[in-house]
Amino acid sequence: MEIIKAGLLDTFQDRGRYGYAHLGVGSGGCMDRLAGRLANMLVGNNKAEAVLEMHFPAPMLHFVKGATIALTGGNFSAIANGVALPLNRRIDLPPGAKLQFTQKQTGQRCYLGVAGGWQLEKVLGSYSTHLKAGFGGWQGRALKNGDYIPLRKPTELLNGTDMVISKWFVYTDLFYVKGPIRVIPGPEWEWLSHAAKKTLLNEGFTISRHSDRMGYHLKSPRTGAHPAQMIIGDSMWQLKNNKNEHIKGPAIQSEKKEELLSSGVQPGTIQLLPNGNPLLLMADCQTTGGYPRILQVAMVDMPRLAQMGAGELLNFEIIDVQKAADLLQVQLKSMQSLPNAISLL
Repeated sequence: MEIIKAGLLDTFQDRGRYGYAHLGVGSGGCMDRLAGRLANMLVGNNKAEAVLEMHFPAPMLHFVKGATIALTGGNFSAIANGVALPLNRRIDLPPGAKLQFTQKQTGQRCYLGVAGGWQLEKVLGSYSTHLKAGFGGWQGRALKNGDYIPLRKPTELLNGTDMVISKWFVYTDLFYVKGPIRVIPGPEWEWLSHAAKKTLLNEGFTISRHSDRMGYHLKSPRTGAHPAQMIIGDSMWQLKNNKNEHIKGPAIQSEKKEELLSSGVQPGTIQLLPNGNPLLLMADCQTTGGYPRILQVAMVDMPRLAQMGAGELLNFEIIDVQKAADLLQVQLKSMQSLPNAISLL
């Protein structure tokens, strides 16, 4: 696979790198684990194989010897040799096919799975690219123009020299449930004032443009009107925008003023920053942090978060640990039934 034109951020990812948090190495891996796993299922790979995670603008790719592929996750209007390619289907690309993406329709991350996988080396048991440390994936970095990535089995599953798009597809609404983001109270949840808890659970938050694979900075929509000054009081914040208008609302603040020792965090942890805004940690987050851990996103909703981007609104709903475990079990059972169904087609 040749990279004719690199996209915004194209990296190889897999299920993640586990067992090294005590050394400061986070799990990483696909932001949307469901989409990554589905891409591998569709092309007959094992679930630990790497996939290419792409953001928009996405890359232009040249499959020199052809390949059997699948695209999942965000819909970036994929085209190969002038033919529009659907999501969640198995596709045979003929030798010389050029794959490109013309417009982002839905989602923030699109995943490309290739039958047989790419010739990559595992680092600490994973193919995932660790951008900060510079290892894993392809030379520990995002793909660049001119990169040439060998495939392990470039022609084994091709159906002649014609492009073939399967007629069947996977209905992913079974896995991405709409509604509030389900969360569990974090270790420092009780540090929050009653007003702060009410704000977190009753008001929506938007994802700031200052967000990436490490974390989403969240803010109240009311603070988005070109704020010039924010004053935090005992129980209320006051915002003065560039029109000299005042907007008031509950502050998100801790009733405890003590320092928190650095403690373990993981993807889905929501920390309260000193400025009163929440920070939602994502796949490439650090392993420890010193800010109060007020909430933890239920794992079942992390894939849905991965497909959200700057400016999108989200709400939180408190559930207990047992409910979070039950929801995840239902999601996993749905995914586990797919390989058998796909093999019969």
